[in-house]
Amino acid sequence: MPGNIQYPYKCTFSVNKVFDEKITVNLYSGLTVFVGPNGSGKTQTLKNLRDFLRNRFGGNRVRYLSSNRFGEMEQYRSRTNEVKHDPQEYSAGTRQTKTERRQIETVTGDFFAMDEKKDIYIKVAERLSVLFDRQLYLRWDEGNLRVFFEKKGTRTEYSVTAEASGLINVISILAALFDDDIRVLLVDEPEVSLHPQLQSYILREMKIAAEKYRKTIILSTHSSDMLSFDGIEDFSNIVFFEEGELPMQIAPDNEMLKSTKLREFLFRMGQTYKNGFFAKKVLLIEGASDLIICHAIANRLGLNIDVAGTQIIPVDGKGQFAVITKIFRLIHKKVYVLTDLDGFTDNNDVVDLFTALPEAAAAGGRGYFDDLIDGIRSSLNRLAEKHKDDMRRIYEKHPYWVNKKEDAEELAFVKRAFTGQLFIEKNIDDWQDKAAWEDLKKRLELLFSSLDELGCFILRKGAIESYYRFVSNNTYSEKPAAAIEEAANLRMQTDDFISENYGDIVSALRRVSKTSSVDESYAVRKELLSELPMAVEVLESAEDITETDLYSAIKQAKGNVKSLFNYHIINENGKRGIEAELASGIISVKGFPVKVFIGDNINEIVGDRIRNKAR
Repeated sequence: MPGNIQYPYKCTFSVNKVFDEKITVNLYSGLTVFVGPNGSGKTQTLKNLRDFLRNRFGGNRVRYLSSNRFGEMEQYRSRTNEVKHDPQEYSAGTRQTKTERRQIETVTGDFFAMDEKKDIYIKVAERLSVLFDRQLYLRWDEGNLRVFFEKKGTRTEYSVTAEASGLINVISILAALFDDDIRVLLVDEPEVSLHPQLQSYILREMKIAAEKYRKTIILSTHSSDMLSFDGIEDFSNIVFFEEGELPMQIAPDNEMLKSTKLREFLFRMGQTYKNGFFAKKVLLIEGASDLIICHAIANRLGLNIDVAGTQIIPVDGKGQFAVITKIFRLIHKKVYVLTDLDGFTDNNDVVDLFTALPEAAAAGGRGYFDDLIDGIRSSLNRLAEKHKDDMRRIYEKHPYWVNKKEDAEELAFVKRAFTGQLFIEKNIDDWQDKAAWEDLKKRLELLFSSLDELGCFILRKGAIESYYRFVSNNTYSEKPAAAIEEAANLRMQTDDFISENYGDIVSALRRVSKTSSVDESYAVRKELLSELPMAVEVLESAEDITETDLYSAIKQAKGNVKSLFNYHIINENGKRGIEAELASGIISVKGFPVKVFIGDNINEIVGDRIRNKAR
C-alpha cells in the first residue's frame, strides 16, 4: 500500500441489512468519529469500513478493536459459564496465536504486539507507569504468553486478570496507536471503562498519532468526551448516524461552516451541546432555570424524555437559537424550541425558524403565518400605545416591567408585559378596550397553538419565572436558586396541579417525550388470566379443594416457574371463590387483591381491576 492515506479519501461501500443502498464515508483527516444513538448502525458500518479498507491496503495494515476488548480474558475475570477459570492460569495465547495478532480484535493482539516490538512495549509501559503507577511484564511460560502487573513500591506481581478494566482498555488502544505496522486503526467505543479525564487523554494520544505517525483513526463513540474541536474543519470529521437514515457528513466547503457565529459556538461548546450530537431530538431552552424546571416537571410526570432520545439544551441567549437550530438540523436532528414570550413580541427571529418549515404548509404556509403575525403585532402596537398610560396598573405588575432596566426601550417592555398579563389574568373585564384585547388573545392563542404543532413553544406568561407558584415570580435575580426551590415543591404536587399551572412547559415536554409510558399492567393481567380461570375451575370441581391443590394444578399446567401470585380460597355470603394477591414487590400495578367467585366473568373482573399505577 502507499505509505499513508491521502486526504480526502472517499470510501463507498455496502452495509447489508442496515442500509438499503451503498453509503459513503469521507476521510478528511487523520481522525474521523462516528456518533449517533444506539441502533443507528455505527458498529456495523465500522466493521464494513474495516473490510473495505483491508481490501485496499491489506489486512495487516488495518486493525479493528472491538468494543469488547477483553475477549477470552473475560472468562478469567468473571464467571461466564459453568466452568470456573483460575485467574492465575490466564495466558494471552501461544506462538501460533501470535502469528494472527493483527487480525485479533481484542487486547490479546496488542499483548503480542508489545512482545514482538520492544518500542511499543516501552511506549505503553512508560505511560502505564505515569498514569497508574503500574509496571507491566510480559513473560513466556511453557509456550504461553503471560501478562503481569506490579504496583510501584511493591514487589508483588499479579495477573492481568486482576487489573482494572479501564487500564486494560488503555493498553489495547495505546499499543495499536504506537504500532507502526498499522496504518489504519478502527476503534469501537474507545471510552469503555474510562473516566472522562482518561477519555480526554486517549483522544489526545489519538490526535498525536494521527499527526505525528500519519495514522488514520476512525472511532465509533457514545461519549461527548471523545469529541473536540480545534478548528471549524473538525466538524467535517464527524459522521452523524440516525436510525432509519443514511449516515451524513458536512463537507468542508459547506456554506454553514463559514458562519462566524458557528465558529464562535463551536469553540465554546460545552458537553451539553455535544450530547445533542448523540440524540434523536433536541429541545432548546433559554437558561439554567428553564433546565431545572423542565427536568423537575419531566421527572414528576414520568415523561420519558431520555427514552425518546431527546437532549434538553440551554442556549446562551435567544440570539443563539438560530445558529444552533441550523447546526442540529444540518445533521438531521429534529429541533424544538421553548422560548420566553419576548422571543415572539420583540421580533420574528425564533418564529421564522419554524414558519419556513415544509410542515408549515399544512397550516397555510409562510404567507399565512406572516399575515397572522403582522396583524397581531399591529393590534398589539396600537393597544400598547393607546393604553400605556391609563393601564399601568395592569402591565407594571408583570416581571418584564418590574425588572426593566432604566435605559431600556419602554414600549417594548410595555408590549411584553401586556401580552404576558393577557395569559396570566383569567378575567380582563376591567381592561379598557376589553373586546379588542380579547380578540388579540384569541389570535395569539391560534398562532401559538399552530407554532406548538411545528415545534416552537412560546411561554405565554413571560419567562419561566412567571409560572412559579412557590417562590416569587416577580424577580429574575438569583434565578437558578429560585428554580431549585420551586422544583423541590413541584415534586410534592399532583399531576393536575402541574398541568394547570405549568401547561405551556408540560406541552413542550410531552411533545419531545416518548408518549407511551411503561405499563406493566398488561403483562400482569395476561399472567393472572393464564392461572386464575384454571384455579377457579379446580375449586369448582370439588368441595374439599385446598390452596395446595390450586398451586399443584397451576404448576402442572405451567411447569416449575413460580407463580407471580398468592391464592387464597374464600367464602363470602355462601359463595366460594379465590382471592389473588400480587407476590412481587417490584411490579408497579394497582388493583390487588382481586376476588373472583365461581360463575363470575373472570376476564371482565381482571380487566377492570388491574391498572398501571402511573395512570
